[in-house]
Amino acid sequence: MGRTLFAWLIGTAYTLFWSSLGILTWPLSPRGDLYLRFARTWSSWILGSLGIPLVVTGAERLDPDRPYVFMSNHRSVFDIFALFLALDQRLRMVAKRALFFIPVFGWSMGMCGFVPIDRSNRERAIRGLERAARRIRGGLSVLVFPEGTRGSGRALLPFKKGVFVMALEAGVPVVPVVVSGTEEIMPSGSLRVGRGSIAVAVGEPIDLAGRGRSDRDWLMSEVRREMQRLLESGVRASS
Repeated sequence: MGRTLFAWLIGTAYTLFWSSLGILTWPLSPRGDLYLRFARTWSSWILGSLGIPLVVTGAERLDPDRPYVFMSNHRSVFDIFALFLALDQRLRMVAKRALFFIPVFGWSMGMCGFVPIDRSNRERAIRGLERAARRIRGGLSVLVFPEGTRGSGRALLPFKKGVFVMALEAGVPVVPVVVSGTEEIMPSGSLRVGRGSIAVAVGEPIDLAGRGRSDRDWLMSEVRREMQRLLESGVRASS
């Protein structure tokens, strides 16, 4: 109980501080690059304060000057901290629309180029994915969770089709990513924060040259296959 209370107190304090700073400094960096630095420091402070080690493998495959579509599994809010630190790219996240209504935190996300998606409304969801595709064509990388929600175990949930159409329209390589260990630190649907370690495994980029919307099912299969391979490899950080 003491660890959980400590985690929520520092998490709230760090989030308010860095989100507020992101809003205040937005005129200096309206495209959100400065905010991304703050997000990485925010993530580092939270993991560091809780003594949670992070191990990243496969990131050497990435070109820091090239945009990608990153597709990751999703098990816990701690996935976000791990992914901000693991993916050293000009990254924006596609996130559920409800998060953007959270005072200060959500406002800062919207101001700095993160993309809301409303899965309860098909037309709004399509518009959100179109905005994400424009971000990518403008030179930014985008992180999406193809399962569309947080799962409660290590098995992959069914994928949502829209993010794969978005990736094909953007035309940049898709990079499957797997986060392990976060489901033990803070499981989906739980407020308890436990101990553990996190590993992020970056998979082989999937080249989309010459591919189009008709290749959606092929891309879904390729991403699932690579994510499953990464999950089965079982790369974990040491506690």
